[in-house]
Amino acid sequence: MYKLHFFIVLFLSTFLVTAQKDSGLSFGVQGGLQLNSAILPDIKINDNLSNVLEGEDVVKGVPQWADLTLNYKFGGFVKYDHGFGFGLFEINYTTAKIKKDIKFTTNDFWGNDELTLATLERDFTYLDFSLSYNINLSEKLFFGLGVTPSILLSNTGDENPVTNDLRVFTGFGYRISEKTSIATRVELGISEVYEGSYIHHLMIPVVLRISL
Repeated sequence: MYKLHFFIVLFLSTFLVTAQKDSGLSFGVQGGLQLNSAILPDIKINDNLSNVLEGEDVVKGVPQWADLTLNYKFGGFVKYDHGFGFGLFEINYTTAKIKKDIKFTTNDFWGNDELTLATLERDFTYLDFSLSYNINLSEKLFFGLGVTPSILLSNTGDENPVTNDLRVFTGFGYRISEKTSIATRVELGISEVYEGSYIHHLMIPVVLRISL
């Protein structure tokens, strides 16, 4: 955890020192909605009773994505614009949910019944520190790449998540006016949400940024 905090402070200090040498420094606020999913370990209910009786596992491995959920994020940013592109440092309060329902059909005397099992439903809040570089593709459109180290603030469930989350992202943005823009990106978690779980966050935020 201390290494992560050190790198966050180092990134911010370097960014601000560089930006202060030029008049392209600006500050602002942002907020928006976020779609959440996750890469999950391979899980599926084996609903073939005959196969189970012959010795197959009740749970079989198949690739899985978590269900999409709607969350939100808000915070502030520091921007350093130098014409060709701009650097962006963000601090955001981010909510996330990992939810997975598995549906399977059972065959019985009365016919076929579809059952749903809520196998996983956990909520998280993070304090994000995002650093990115964005290239101006045109006067209005820009493209960015970056990294987001995060600190876990709260969570539900009896398990203990990893307290530091690291995600990489790429995305696009559009300038609505001189001081207002809208941006979206895809963030994929590098670190596991729970140690040894193979669960990784997937986040797709859409935020409105307003320079002050």
